[in-house]
Amino acid sequence: MNERTTYSKSLFYFLAGGLAGAGVALLVAPQTGKLTRSMMQRRLRETADSARHLRDRVVSRGEEIGEEAAHRVTDAASALAGRGSRKVRPREEVSVSAAFA
Repeated sequence: MNERTTYSKSLFYFLAGGLAGAGVALLVAPQTGKLTRSMMQRRLRETADSARHLRDRVVSRGEEIGEEAAHRVTDAASALAGRGSRKVRPREEVSVSAAFA
C-alpha cells in the first residue's frame, strides 16, 4: 500500500467519524435548536454586558491612577523647584484585587 492510499483512508475515516458524531449529537440533543440558539444568544449578551462593565471599571480606575500620578508629579516637581507649597503625599498601598473591586 502506498502513502496516498493510507492518507485517503485516514481522511475518509476521520470525516465519517465526524459525521457520525454530529448525527448522534443531533439525535440526543436535550432541547430544540431554536431553544438552544436563544439560550446561546442570552449567554452571549450577558457575557458582552459583563465585558463592557469590566472595561468601564478598568478605564475608570486607569483614569483615577492617571490623575493621582499627575498630582504626585506636580507635587514632586514643586518640591524640587523649591516651591514646596504643596506637600508630597505618601504613597498609598493598593492591592490589585482592591483596585478593581
